[in-house]
Amino acid sequence: MDDKKIKDMVYTALFAALVCVATFIIKVPSPITGGYTHLGDGFIFVAVILLGKKNGAWAGSIGAALADIIGGYSFYALPTFIIKGIMALIMGIMIEKLPSSIKYRWVAGAVMGSIWQVLSYYVVGSLFVGNFITTISEIPGNAIQSAAGIIVSAAFLAVFKNTPIGKKMIHC
Repeated sequence: MDDKKIKDMVYTALFAALVCVATFIIKVPSPITGGYTHLGDGFIFVAVILLGKKNGAWAGSIGAALADIIGGYSFYALPTFIIKGIMALIMGIMIEKLPSSIKYRWVAGAVMGSIWQVLSYYVVGSLFVGNFITTISEIPGNAIQSAAGIIVSAAFLAVFKNTPIGKKMIHC
């Protein structure tokens, strides 16, 4: 295995751990949904920017699913794994496809990925409870979580900018 693959694996694992911790430790309970709002999405967005869409998706999927498992929401681990991975891929694709003249492509990608996430959790939650009406109340909380993730990622991008990994940051 070459050095680049090893570095990619280490950085992906590091971000999976950051996503897990930011999801599991830094959370605000939501009495409406029975779940919680967390800052893990912000680290998924940062992972996509720093590691690219593929490794960012792996980091987000693994980290968020682990947080569900250790946090007592194991029934959500598989949907979370899929939803967060696709959210990261959507963001990465948007970064790649939008013209480089757009200064904050990553924000557009994060917003599009967040829309996917909010709608996906609405559908999954509705299927779990067998009702598409009562789960509408979860949409604002998930949207706030995504917005907080975008703000958190903007703050952390400034921190990572002058680190070795930040110097290789995707210019978006």
